[in-house]
Amino acid sequence: MIEIYEKIKNAIVGREVEAKSILVAMEAGKHILLEGPPGTSKSTLLREIARDSNIPLYIIEGNVDLTPAKLVGHFNPAKVMSDGYQAEYFEKGPLTKAMEEGGILYIEEFNRMPADVSNVLISPMEEGEMYVPRYGAVRAVRPFTLIAAQNPYDDVGTVRVSRAFMDRICLIQLGYQSEEEEREIVRVRTGLEDPDTIAFAVGMVRATRDHPDVKLGGSIRAAIDMVDLFAGMQKLADCPDQNILLSARMALSNKIWLNEMTQKTADDIVEEIWNGLKDHH
Repeated sequence: MIEIYEKIKNAIVGREVEAKSILVAMEAGKHILLEGPPGTSKSTLLREIARDSNIPLYIIEGNVDLTPAKLVGHFNPAKVMSDGYQAEYFEKGPLTKAMEEGGILYIEEFNRMPADVSNVLISPMEEGEMYVPRYGAVRAVRPFTLIAAQNPYDDVGTVRVSRAFMDRICLIQLGYQSEEEEREIVRVRTGLEDPDTIAFAVGMVRATRDHPDVKLGGSIRAAIDMVDLFAGMQKLADCPDQNILLSARMALSNKIWLNEMTQKTADDIVEEIWNGLKDHH
């Protein structure tokens, strides 16, 4: 586990505490709920852990269309009609695959999936097995881990997570990273070696998170997009002020969630933040 932890530290900017927490929980056979806003490296971290641990990772998105059959699997109708129910005709879903292969099942937007689907997870989490009619018992191989994720700020189209589920899971909260770490992430992801532009973009995005008219600000993805767009625009015309504002509008306006009571538009807020930061640079 120490060797895997060192690899993760070298591959990902920050997130040492969260990586350590996930690895320890997996080693102890615990299941995990990751709670944090979008763009806080949840899937990036899990992909790196799976890669360095050499275990499968299955990612599904929780939504109203997710059914127990999509999660567990189903029998091929044509083959069943032809030859009847046989185990080899069962097409395994991500939960079954993760259990049998000792992998990670990662469910994004967990609090958006129907209650009857989340109830399917209780037995695999509690007993390490589940029974599938006509297929038989599915037993979990270590280190099978269920990792669910949800955005605590999201209250549209979500469902209340059952007490039974919460009682069987360990919570790891992920907040936004430090300003220094976010600058380093943007530098690595964009390849731009211009600290002033990166600092300005990160500063703008971070300002949206504290703005009184914004319910949920931009993630690090907005800063990455903004820097990529600005670098492209500078190749066409060297107008730094206008290019950074245009890039900010394109990258940020659709990524911030406004308070219901505000009279401002997302573009108004982006320009307001841009004006405030421009005067200090």
